[in-house]
Amino acid sequence: MAKYPKGKKKHYQPKVKKKSSITKMNPDTFVLSSLLQATPHYVSGNHLADRLKMSRVGVWARVDKLRKSGLSIEASQNRGYRLAGEPDLLVRPLLDAWFKECNINYPVHLLESTDSTNSEAERLLASGEKAPFAVISQHQQSGRGRMGRTWYSPKGGNLYLSIGLRPDVALVKLRTFTLWQGVTIAKFLKDLTGIDSLMVKWPNDLVSGRKKVGGMLTEASIDCDQVRSMVFGIGLNINSSSENFPKEIRANSTSLKDLSGTEWRIHEIAAKLIKVCMKSCQECLLEDTGDQLQKDWKEMDFLKGKKVSIQSGKDVFSGSAHGIDETGGLIVKLKNGRQKIAHAGEVSLMR
Repeated sequence: MAKYPKGKKKHYQPKVKKKSSITKMNPDTFVLSSLLQATPHYVSGNHLADRLKMSRVGVWARVDKLRKSGLSIEASQNRGYRLAGEPDLLVRPLLDAWFKECNINYPVHLLESTDSTNSEAERLLASGEKAPFAVISQHQQSGRGRMGRTWYSPKGGNLYLSIGLRPDVALVKLRTFTLWQGVTIAKFLKDLTGIDSLMVKWPNDLVSGRKKVGGMLTEASIDCDQVRSMVFGIGLNINSSSENFPKEIRANSTSLKDLSGTEWRIHEIAAKLIKVCMKSCQECLLEDTGDQLQKDWKEMDFLKGKKVSIQSGKDVFSGSAHGIDETGGLIVKLKNGRQKIAHAGEVSLMR
């Protein structure tokens, strides 16, 4: 169970909110939002009862229900309640409390299981769902990676997230979209976790050394070179252990927990990552990010200077990786000194 920080045993009075906004909020979410705001201190039962217009016994019953969902909520006489820990499975009221903390006000669909969050986002876009929105699933039956590969998606401990967008922009505007998202997410995770080894492997992997931590997949619906709808998906290994991964990927996979020895709060990462991704999407759509991408890529480029082999369709070539060009293509210096640009394909490190 991921822990919340401990504080002195004193109670904290959350900021008073308009009662009209409280009545619109799920009571479970209000309780957890109050506890999050107070972390690491306690919130008095009297305060919660007063704001929710219920008895202290009613508050206790609601807290007990939240505990049964897997949350650790400590109670202290004359001090109140404190959020102490959370499970690896996402609990909707706590997720909503973190969304409130991060000022996320667009729809987020939480599913117990689905074939793929990207597929679910595509279905929602096709049915007319207003964008932007996000889809999270506790488990994927057929998680998708690049080139038709399956993304291993066990229940609990990881994040499977897709964002649905209707950008309606020229395709050329989004040619570096996944790279921009990759460096933004890697920088965010480095800042959050302190894992300095996190980098981006062209074109869409989050890695630490030769081991994959996460993968990204962008899929778009294009009409006359205009991107009408688009889905950005990410699978991130958070608290899973590579020891439990299938043999075929075990040696090349890792997780934030494996890298740090720390169990991470998955609700916090989910909410903050959605916020980061949405902001990054808007930057890529509305701003000229070319110069900043070149600068950030030099810092986060896992392949820089390494010998690589590229397979793009029937074309196979090798050389050393030297960053990306303005289109997002991988620059490869061949043995004869010439340069070749890879715009797609499978990259393998050469030993």
